[in-house]
Amino acid sequence: MNCNVLVVDDERSIRWVLEKTISRASATPHIASNLQEALEILESQSIDMAFVDIHLQQENGLAFTEEILKRFPSLLITVMTGQNTMFNTVEAMKKGAFEYITKPFDIQEVEEILKRGQHLIRSHRDDRQSQLQLTHREEQEILIGRSREMRDIFKLIGRVAATHLTVLILGESGTGKELIARSIHSHSDRSEAPFIAINCAAIPGELLESELFGHEKGAFTGAVDRKRGKLELVGRGTLFLDEIGDMPLKLQAKLLRVLQERQFERVGGTELIPATMRVIAATHRQLNKMIAEKEFRADLFYRLSVFPINVPSLREHREDIPLLVEHFLKKGRQELAVGRKSITEETMEILQKYSWPGNIRELENVVKSLMIINVSEIITKNALPHNLLRQAPLPEYEETLEELAYKKLHIVIPEFVHQQREDLMDAVLHQIERPLLQLLLEETRWNQQRAARILGINRNTLRKKIEILQVRRLSSSNSQ
Repeated sequence: MNCNVLVVDDERSIRWVLEKTISRASATPHIASNLQEALEILESQSIDMAFVDIHLQQENGLAFTEEILKRFPSLLITVMTGQNTMFNTVEAMKKGAFEYITKPFDIQEVEEILKRGQHLIRSHRDDRQSQLQLTHREEQEILIGRSREMRDIFKLIGRVAATHLTVLILGESGTGKELIARSIHSHSDRSEAPFIAINCAAIPGELLESELFGHEKGAFTGAVDRKRGKLELVGRGTLFLDEIGDMPLKLQAKLLRVLQERQFERVGGTELIPATMRVIAATHRQLNKMIAEKEFRADLFYRLSVFPINVPSLREHREDIPLLVEHFLKKGRQELAVGRKSITEETMEILQKYSWPGNIRELENVVKSLMIINVSEIITKNALPHNLLRQAPLPEYEETLEELAYKKLHIVIPEFVHQQREDLMDAVLHQIERPLLQLLLEETRWNQQRAARILGINRNTLRKKIEILQVRRLSSSNSQ
């Protein structure tokens, strides 16, 4: 099947690279250096896909994307930009973009987009929000990151924000699940309505029901007045149920009924109240395991997980740590009323090598602590907590993976047991990750694409790990 692909970019080098890449993918390239040329091609040719730069000379590629999708709703548009921000990503996906890439991009990434696009065209599928019409809205970025993992999260936010689907956010504690929920709300057509968050783990079960559903006067001992619950107060806004895995089974049944019937009653009441809100739930717990152990209702899980979002742990996108640190330093200056602070490169390297079991929340707390404790403007590694310094050094690679397991673990495990620490898994994985990559890369003759596939990770993620862990080629084989 022939696929016609349009390239819209005012940089000659970008147009040349994309033209060659598209041709190698057995597709036909059509090249435009401005939006007028692009429009003429779209009107005269049957274009299937397009790569459009956001920032053209005195032209807005994002607005063009929105307008052109109204006329050609089946067009698969990949937006390109040199400014990788959450706002650009979310706005692009909201306007119906098929994909989003940042310059300088990896040719393999373009090839993967072309492959997926051709597959969708061939099977007549369109997973974009082509009918989306939202007002452009400037806002402060609350999610920070430029890694592939975070860009994927931004794309999901953009895609689901325009819908009314129930969302289930899964991820470890401290990864920013509530920030994602708030971002979905702020980019939706409910943004002017309330966003109400309730932590199901922080409120005892007997009180949680009243918090959610409200109660009538005299419904139980102590109910001296009528109380409106969160389900009623939120109206058509967004109700964020954090730590849904800790909700008692009795309440799970009542919540399921609300989601099914879109109405509820106050505790002790008979009046049916319409439920017009959107529900976003989140948990750090393994709900599948809880379902198997009869601790969580399977039917509620399926109702909640209409649109699941899996949030990566901080150790899965360590390249975002410098951005997060800078953000927390700026935020800390305002909140803590302290002078300007900066972190040395050596200190930043240690922060990037740490496993961060508490994820972004732990990183923020460490940065705030450093800003208060460190009197001088420059924060050095000597100011870091002992647990970060203890894990920071990377072992020299002198042993095979098997030798590391048998010779080192019998020393590490008793020490952790003696210390009564609870991060053995992270500590062990941290120490074997470098030799694991070293052995695998040597075995695959440094074919990074093949190694990444075997590891089950993205090639860009592998490259970052090679850089951070300082993995070096031991043989004379060529990198591919």
